Amino acid sequence: MINKTAPGDTVQRIDTEDQEGSGAVQQQSKERRRPQTAVPRPRSLARTSSTSPLAVPRISQEVMQNAIEVCQTGMVLVDHTGVIVLVNVEVERLFGYKRSELIGQTVDMLLPANLRNQHASHRKAYTAHPKTCTGLGRVLNGLHRDGSVLDIEVGLNAIDTREGLLVLCAITDVRERRRRERLKDEFVATVSHELRTPVTSISASIGLLCGNAAGPLPGAAESLLRIAYKNCQRLGQLLNDILDIDKLQSGKVAFNSARIEVRGLVEEAVEANTSLADRAGVRLRLEGTSAAGEIFADRERLMQVVTNLLSNAIKFSPPGGEVIVYTEKGSETVRISVQDHGCGIPKDFKRYVFEKFAQADGSNTRREVGSGLGLSIVKEIVTRLGGNVGFDDAPGGGTIFHVELPDLNHQPS
Repeated sequence: MINKTAPGDTVQRIDTEDQEGSGAVQQQSKERRRPQTAVPRPRSLARTSSTSPLAVPRISQEVMQNAIEVCQTGMVLVDHTGVIVLVNVEVERLFGYKRSELIGQTVDMLLPANLRNQHASHRKAYTAHPKTCTGLGRVLNGLHRDGSVLDIEVGLNAIDTREGLLVLCAITDVRERRRRERLKDEFVATVSHELRTPVTSISASIGLLCGNAAGPLPGAAESLLRIAYKNCQRLGQLLNDILDIDKLQSGKVAFNSARIEVRGLVEEAVEANTSLADRAGVRLRLEGTSAAGEIFADRERLMQVVTNLLSNAIKFSPPGGEVIVYTEKGSETVRISVQDHGCGIPKDFKRYVFEKFAQADGSNTRREVGSGLGLSIVKEIVTRLGGNVGFDDAPGGGTIFHVELPDLNHQPS
């Protein structure tokens, strides 16, 4: 039975009896206090449930409350007039109110005063034509109990019930994310303006000295300068990779697509990277049976993709090893593959291959330390070109990275 107590609370009492051998009766009572929030019955439950009419709303309320309570996102359930029906503990933490202060009030109290009239109009329009809204990418303002303004994203989902429309609001605090984005932007700006220019200047100056532009150098001095020059080149590449991945992910890179013959581009990339392979004692070879194929893509960016894949394969190839490159023509795509004969990718690392700054522990075979951004850049560019990138274990050891792009006659619309 259900016993009502003070307004705002109900006490649910469940009595069970169990008779034992002597006929003694043991009675157990369980009490659970919960806020009195009558959640309307979903229509789907009303049509399918075989339980009593009183049991359906109670079960529905308990299931709904438990479901939203475990969410790390703030969850608010409001009726069609905007009155709050349920909230979870994350909403209490985010806005600074106790749930007893929120339930029964309009959701407008969680908004700054200057937005409430506008929100009321939006709410009426939404209830007239309800739909699911994710809220991603649209930052709104919320109001904390102490008067401070919050940056939030709000997703909406309409729930049709017998008593009327309910709207479930998912509220995400984006202040920490925006703080990290500002830090990243400041870091990228520092890399671009404060680091890349002097590193480029230092590298160029050391390169001139290594080329005896200031006269012959003693053997020891020349050796030290070549080490410095090599490290400057590596640092410059790291800075360029950081800037590239930031611009790609933020959509700031303009792609100038044109008709490209893929095999010819791959031949150019192999030739351009032959000196790198020679220094590592690795042979680069374009498979003679490679097929010709045409695509519509940005030539410079596709060259960067192939160069990054070749550089990665050379880095993980043992001295005396061979990196094989080949192109294949499918029914709707053109595939570029780069195969090395290194140690392969550890099983537990495969899921992280294309993540930023990800580097497998290849200390036994990798002679050069990279930025950990090369493959991430490859994935970003290939995705922008409408293709996909992946990898497989090579027969006999090593890895085959492959890029598939739509051919000239099957471009994405």
